[in-house]
Amino acid sequence: ATVRPGGVIVMLAECSDGVGGDHFFRQLASERDIRRTMATFLARGREETVPDQWQTQIMLRVLEKARVVFVSSLDPRTVEAMHMIPASSLDAAMEIARDLAGTPDASVTAVPDGVSVIVQS
Repeated sequence: ATVRPGGVIVMLAECSDGVGGDHFFRQLASERDIRRTMATFLARGREETVPDQWQTQIMLRVLEKARVVFVSSLDPRTVEAMHMIPASSLDAAMEIARDLAGTPDASVTAVPDGVSVIVQS
């Protein structure tokens, strides 16, 4: 909610336990075009949803709106397979984000715990 369409999100997460459910990873990584994955989900009936589909749909909504630079301990190929841009550190991620934004003066919003934050416009 705090990023403009076409903006950049920098996400920091250790991911010491991996990427989450296997279904979540496969749903993201199995298709290069995230819009096709979303279309597949939206074409399903209520009774046809698959495990972790809701999580994948939320992630796809984020990826449709913004590019995500991800700092984690994951293999960079895993991050790329999930349609995100890997970065080795916060400094590296901010440099990538500035390049993607096209300006060194882009605004930054830090969200320390996204689950407990309410964005008000």
